[in-house]
Amino acid sequence: MGRTRIVIAALALASLAACRPSESRRAVAEPKADATTAVGTAAAPASEAMPAAKPETPALPSPPPPAQVERLLVPGDLVASVVRSPDGTPPVTVFMPGMCSNGSAYLHTFPEAARKQGGVVAIEGDQPCGSEGFRTFSWDAERQHARVEAALAAAGLAEIPREGITLVGYSQGALLAERMAQRWPGRYARIVLIGAPTDPSPKNLARARAVVTMSCDRDVPARMKQGAVAATRAGIPATYFEMPGCTHGNVTEGERIFDATFDWLRANERAADPRAAAVRIAGPPPS
Repeated sequence: MGRTRIVIAALALASLAACRPSESRRAVAEPKADATTAVGTAAAPASEAMPAAKPETPALPSPPPPAQVERLLVPGDLVASVVRSPDGTPPVTVFMPGMCSNGSAYLHTFPEAARKQGGVVAIEGDQPCGSEGFRTFSWDAERQHARVEAALAAAGLAEIPREGITLVGYSQGALLAERMAQRWPGRYARIVLIGAPTDPSPKNLARARAVVTMSCDRDVPARMKQGAVAATRAGIPATYFEMPGCTHGNVTEGERIFDATFDWLRANERAADPRAAAVRIAGPPPS
């Protein structure tokens, strides 16, 4: 019995020794994958995942170029000036300067506000004043009315809209604007009077849809403030704006002041006459 156990043990050892070389050969022929092999054959751990691509930020629109004051050729009349609207719509606002003055120079003080307003045309006086580049208006309201229409037509406007236009006058231009508002109230619906030489008349402005009076703080602020008060008492939507640190004939903080002026007119004008209709522009002014 003891001998049998010895034989069995010897046979087991011989079998074990025979198996070992085979295991060694298999390990060499089929090496385990190292880290380099794993990158190409298996998914990376979650902690090593590639970051998600960030969505592209849309490019912001480029700001518009600065507003430009352009020369406006008016058939049959003097050259005027214009700031165009962003969308090319013809302007419905006109600026009239004062005695021995220059409309283009004034328009250069608020071109951005003029563009935001939808465009502004500035006309020059029809009479020489002795200084090159400066002119004065004749007191013929009929003639100035025709010249305003001719300038608007040259800027592309075919007819005065039923809502009327905005007329801005400085000094002599303010007095003429008041007279034109009285004579053609449906056409000159929104009136801006700056540094007028006389007290604004609520009677002359009675049918205006809205009125703004304005002055330099060293000019005639009391007159223009009182003009707005009187217009308001007469039932006309009116207010006053003041330009700081300037004297008659000047403009300070033009962009801010005119932007506020045009905004106020739009927000406070009374409704247009329901019977009003658009009026076709007549043509060039009388020679």
